[in-house]
Amino acid sequence: MSSETYPLLTVSRNGDRELVWRGALADQGVDPAAKLPALKSLGRVLTALPPRRERCLLTLEMTADEPAARLSARPRGLLAPLFRKPLDKVVARLNGMGRPLTVRDGGFVYNLYQPPVPSARMVNHLAHQFMHGNRPVRPSTCTLQVTARCQLDCYHCSAARFKSRDRQELTTEEWLSVIAQAQDLGVFNIVFTGGEPLLRRDLYELIAAVDPQRAQAMMFTNGLLLTAENVQRLREAGLYAVNVSLDDPRPEVHNRLRRAPQVYERALEGLARALEAGLLVGISTYAGPHAVREGLVEETLELGRRLAVHEVTVFDVVPTGKLLPLQEKSLLSEEDKDRLIAMERHYNQQPDYPHVITQALVNGPQGAGCFAAFSQFYMTAYGDVDPCDFTPLTFGNIRDASLEETWRRMLAHPAYQHRCNHCRMQDPAFRRQYIDDIPEDALLPWPAFEELRSRPHSPRETVQSATRAATELVSHEQREEQVTSAD
Repeated sequence: MSSETYPLLTVSRNGDRELVWRGALADQGVDPAAKLPALKSLGRVLTALPPRRERCLLTLEMTADEPAARLSARPRGLLAPLFRKPLDKVVARLNGMGRPLTVRDGGFVYNLYQPPVPSARMVNHLAHQFMHGNRPVRPSTCTLQVTARCQLDCYHCSAARFKSRDRQELTTEEWLSVIAQAQDLGVFNIVFTGGEPLLRRDLYELIAAVDPQRAQAMMFTNGLLLTAENVQRLREAGLYAVNVSLDDPRPEVHNRLRRAPQVYERALEGLARALEAGLLVGISTYAGPHAVREGLVEETLELGRRLAVHEVTVFDVVPTGKLLPLQEKSLLSEEDKDRLIAMERHYNQQPDYPHVITQALVNGPQGAGCFAAFSQFYMTAYGDVDPCDFTPLTFGNIRDASLEETWRRMLAHPAYQHRCNHCRMQDPAFRRQYIDDIPEDALLPWPAFEELRSRPHSPRETVQSATRAATELVSHEQREEQVTSAD
């Protein structure tokens, strides 16, 4: 049994007798005095506070009882009654999730995408929810495509159409700034992806820049570069979890989809090394109608059991990247999604199997709905800020505007002003309105606002610049030919 105590709100007065707030509740970009009416009742206490004398108003004590697999939490301080009811709901929800996957640093791990409980970054997340309510104004997750480079040419790659030979990927210093800005926005889950992120030599430096008190570093990889040396360096840099992509439980099909030999076998070898190094390890896969109806998802879960991975994430087939022109009949039906949801609930009751997360449940009406521009954003290797890695729309570039400015621009767009109870990119109406008119030869992501398309680092302007350069080159060659002919 382990217990931790976290300061949620303390107050002091500076030399000018102005109130200075500290603690997790004060770190969420909201003035506690404006958000918490109960502070008015403490007027005498605050008025009598001597300068530079700090008074603790609220702490949180959390206990993880490992043998019983139960959490308990108790708020203490003058504001404890204000926090007790919402805290009880959170603890009941977590205890209702069943046994944790494992224990890490004294905290229960319920899935790879959320911090362990208790932990400082989970307390920061709870404080964020408490201060902002059900409509987050800041993201909790960001997915960073640190490079577009990859050793493979997968048939279904969602990132392929973001790749450009004419644009420069962000530098180390630019990515370090992005990571700092993301944490300042309240992000607690920073996901590194590609391309293949391990092709970037400074990846370990970027992972180490994630403050473990505020956020965790996660990575999606094809597994080919998970050598013994690399997994040890990842662990030392502070990587929290790694997901290895596996398209099919059958080696020959996975290799065919990845367009390379032996990549299935090499991915499993890398996965085993990551487990041996002590990382939290998951399998990332996707399901089309055939996989759901022919039992291939169950085969992948069985493989996960044999490999002793912690989790399997099952994404839906989504019309994005190379699959952007995908026909409706190739997407999951509602019956397919219901089957996946039932599968998730069934296997999560089986103690010998890895934890299962399906996009069908998490991003559907029974779950949280669409995460895009609600609780997450995606950034391409060139700095474009998109709602998610499936949506080929950008709302700005980090080289032109701050992350906070671009995030607020996304929230102001008509498509993202309200919650959506399903994946927008699977919605034909959303695609007709915002996606289908994107030119077929356009470099993605496509600027969502017309005024963005003339900014220096927008994909469209880059395409136009490249086109102008090509036109000038052709004109120059034609002139050379004319001169030669004249001679």
